[in-house]
Amino acid sequence: MAEHDSSYHLLFSHPELVEDLVRNFVPEDWVQHLDFTGMQRVNAKFHTEAMEQRDGDLIYRIPHQDGKGEIYLYLLLEFQSKPDKWMALRVMVYTGLLYQQLIKEKQLADDSLLPPVFPLVLYNGDARWLYPLDVQSLIALPRNSALQRWQPNMQFFLLEENQYPEGKEGSTAGTIMKIENSPNSRAFQEAVRLIEQQIPKSNTSLRRIASTWIGYVIAPHKGLKLEKRDIQDLSEVTQMLSDKIPQWEQEFIEKGREEGLEKGEAILLTRQLELKFGPLPEWAQGKIAGAHKESLENWGLKLLSADNLDDVFE
Repeated sequence: MAEHDSSYHLLFSHPELVEDLVRNFVPEDWVQHLDFTGMQRVNAKFHTEAMEQRDGDLIYRIPHQDGKGEIYLYLLLEFQSKPDKWMALRVMVYTGLLYQQLIKEKQLADDSLLPPVFPLVLYNGDARWLYPLDVQSLIALPRNSALQRWQPNMQFFLLEENQYPEGKEGSTAGTIMKIENSPNSRAFQEAVRLIEQQIPKSNTSLRRIASTWIGYVIAPHKGLKLEKRDIQDLSEVTQMLSDKIPQWEQEFIEKGREEGLEKGEAILLTRQLELKFGPLPEWAQGKIAGAHKESLENWGLKLLSADNLDDVFE
């Protein structure tokens, strides 16, 4: 979903949402010592002959509260249906490219060392991530091998959205996960109402981007189609859902009732045909299974005067 990727990128281009994500979903002591008020976005674009350009990743430079040093948060947004076995290798390569850029652009003092990097992979696929999170686990060597000391190694922090279907209380980033994992229209509406309350009205930029993401990307993905018009604020999305959800639920009930009637008519027609002509061949069963109500009724009428199956389905 290209629209999903770009809208997510815009969402996490807001430092306050990145801070929320790190504070609530990275259970590390060092997080509490970061000065998020001094966080700055790093404009980095990487590409190599063997790997795609990394326009979708987000990199932030965050100083420590004591003013001594900083870290680079490398946020990789992975929106694929399946996990990537080689993600740890990719993270290592991207980190190396970041370091090369810092050196090339002379952003490091001659007497300084490379800054630490914290790679965070945000994954929203349904399948559980069972692949290694570090490079050494991808190398064909036993852990006790004397060659291990010469192998490259790097590890990334994995955040699987499907492990937080209810998000986290008080976390806007968590509510985003709750919206994506909503099992039905009412839960979806509740989650949207929650994020509308969480993002201050003064933050018009984030509210607008969240509105666009919900209205034009997530809602259609869940089969909930909203009006195609410019959505300016989350309050508009909340109101649209309040107006539309009762209609969607009624349409769902009617569709289920109609499908139930069709299924009953299909069973009845099958039994009647078998009584008259014996066991049905596969082609006749297939026709009945894929038929709509009108066709089933028409075949039922033809059955009364038919001498064979061909007469029924002609």
